[in-house]
Amino acid sequence: MNCFDVQEKIIDLLIGELSLYDKVLVQEHINTCSLCREEFRFLHECLQTCTFDETETCECQFHESYWDEFVVSIHEKITHEKKETTFPFRTVIPIAASALVAFALGYYFFLKPKAQEPVQETLPNYEIDPYEEVYELTPEETEEFLRIIDQRYGE
Repeated sequence: MNCFDVQEKIIDLLIGELSLYDKVLVQEHINTCSLCREEFRFLHECLQTCTFDETETCECQFHESYWDEFVVSIHEKITHEKKETTFPFRTVIPIAASALVAFALGYYFFLKPKAQEPVQETLPNYEIDPYEEVYELTPEETEEFLRIIDQRYGE
C-alpha cells in the first residue's frame, strides 16, 4: 500500500471499521513509514481527546454520523484554506489607466494653455531716425564724434 491509501484508511483503523486483511496491511505500513506513523499518532490523539466519556455529563450527545462527517469536514477545511492573495492586477490596472485618461483629458480641455498669436518682430517706430542725427552734426561735432569712436573702438 502507498502512503496515500494508508492515510485514507487510518481513521477507519482507529474507529475499527477495517477488514482484518486491510487492518494488517495498514499496520505493517505504519510500522515501516515514519510519515504515516506520525499521522496515525496525531489522529489517535485527536480521537482520544474528542471521544465521549461515559462519566462525563454532557448535554450534547454525539450522533453516530458525527465521526463520518468529521473526516469530511476536516478535509473540506483543509482544501478550502484561504490562499495567499496576490496583487489585484485585474482591478488596479484598469482603474489606473482610467484615471490617467481622465487626467489627460482634463488637462487638455481645462488646463492646457491656449495657443498664442505668433509675435511679429517689429522695429521700433521712431519719429526721428537716430542715424539721421549723424548727418545733421556740424563739422566740429562730426570731428569730435569720430575722435570718440576712434578712442572707443581704436584705430
